[in-house]
Amino acid sequence: MKARFRDSMTWLHTWTGVVAGCLLFAIFLTGTLSYFKNEITAWMQPEVRLLNSPENALNNAQIYLGKHASGAKKWTIQLPTGRFSPVTLYWRDPTVKGRGLKIAKLNEHGEKITARDTNGGEFLYRFHFDLHYIPVFYARWLVGICAMFMLVAIISGIIIHKKIFKDFFTLQFNKGTRSWLNGHTVTSVLALPFHLMITYTGLVTLMFMYLSWSMSLVMNDKNEYFNAINQQSSLPKPTDVTAQMKPFSHLYIDAKSRLGNSDFTSVVINNPNNENASVVFFEAATKYLLPDYRTLSYFAATGDLINDQVVTNTAELTRRTMVSLHAGRFATLPVRWMYFISGIMGSIMIATGLILWSEKRKKNSTSKDSKLGHRLIDLLNIGFILGLPIAVACFFAANRLLPLMLTGRADIEIHCFFAGWLLSLLYPVFRGLQHSWRELSLFAGGLFISLPLLSFFTTQRHLFNYQIKEDLTLLFIDLFLIMTGMTFLFIALKLKNKVNVI
Repeated sequence: MKARFRDSMTWLHTWTGVVAGCLLFAIFLTGTLSYFKNEITAWMQPEVRLLNSPENALNNAQIYLGKHASGAKKWTIQLPTGRFSPVTLYWRDPTVKGRGLKIAKLNEHGEKITARDTNGGEFLYRFHFDLHYIPVFYARWLVGICAMFMLVAIISGIIIHKKIFKDFFTLQFNKGTRSWLNGHTVTSVLALPFHLMITYTGLVTLMFMYLSWSMSLVMNDKNEYFNAINQQSSLPKPTDVTAQMKPFSHLYIDAKSRLGNSDFTSVVINNPNNENASVVFFEAATKYLLPDYRTLSYFAATGDLINDQVVTNTAELTRRTMVSLHAGRFATLPVRWMYFISGIMGSIMIATGLILWSEKRKKNSTSKDSKLGHRLIDLLNIGFILGLPIAVACFFAANRLLPLMLTGRADIEIHCFFAGWLLSLLYPVFRGLQHSWRELSLFAGGLFISLPLLSFFTTQRHLFNYQIKEDLTLLFIDLFLIMTGMTFLFIALKLKNKVNVI
């Protein structure tokens, strides 16, 4: 511990940031991209055109499930929203050993979508807290530890920067270490409330895993807790009598009239085609930060309302609000862009902090061991700060270049993501630090700019024939990819004449 409190906080800020910095950058960047995961999936499945209403989606889902899942005890229907989200059906096949989970996505005609197989934006979303390849339990604990380090780094950073707002107005370029400090300060201050909120709420989203012991003191497991909150035990039990169910769209219209301006995004059908079959509509947190979370249950055979429930538990409402804040579920398009821009600034904040730490210590290093350590840090900085964007571009490129009927196509796209990342980590080892920053920036720029051009050769919907009304999402993503590529080319141009890069 240092003699002065501020010195202790400086030490704490430095080392919490350095120890978890590279992984935090990956978590932050992929989490930021996840705010547009639906739109990314739309770009990665250009064969899908969605013009679907909830009523039409429910009718199609009921017909499809009646044909393909008549023996299942439970159907779940994920309704379409204003963003790219085809109606998605889930059920368990009782004839299959194990979980037997089945999933089907339907188009507006009620036909199963036969688009290219891809995980799309869902992969980036899952990666930012599951990390792929690593068992989920250990990955989420690792992410939680990094998030706690991030929270400590933010709070200690506020304490040590006595002139944080004054320094915000003194941004200088081409001043070496001073410029990196200015960049770190500016991106920290601009999005400081977001950084605090997103880090703390990120921990809350996985609180049941991190604090499972506290739940076990009162209840046996999470299911008991959620059953108590949602009061699912009040639903009728199945009988031996079969009965025809009313059209789900009719029940939806009645439920929507009771709900008002909010939306439902999921519908659960318990014991389908049974006399006591029930249809349960769940209110979504897509329009309000703190909705009532109403649950409307109906008898599927008669259409009579069973119950209309709201969540009244204050602790559970607080938890759900934190989760909604973190995921931006309530966000309109402008608010989602604010989330995205703040997340990008958070990624820049972490990147500049890592570079700043390395640059400061290289000047004072004398021993061979310290120089070797700094070289390792520099290699990791390049591999993460430039390697991760390159990995994302490789993921997008694989989506366009892999054969459409390739077995395991979605998994191979993900393997391409990690292959691109691994090559970026290895490149500076063989090429050297001096050239790698510029050359990898140049490569990243060229790769991002080429993505819209790949669409021209591999899909029927591309930059040169988009229909503005139907393809606006795809157009914006293509333009954003080009802008990202130009940013990396600009960085490469700025580094062109520098001998000691960064």
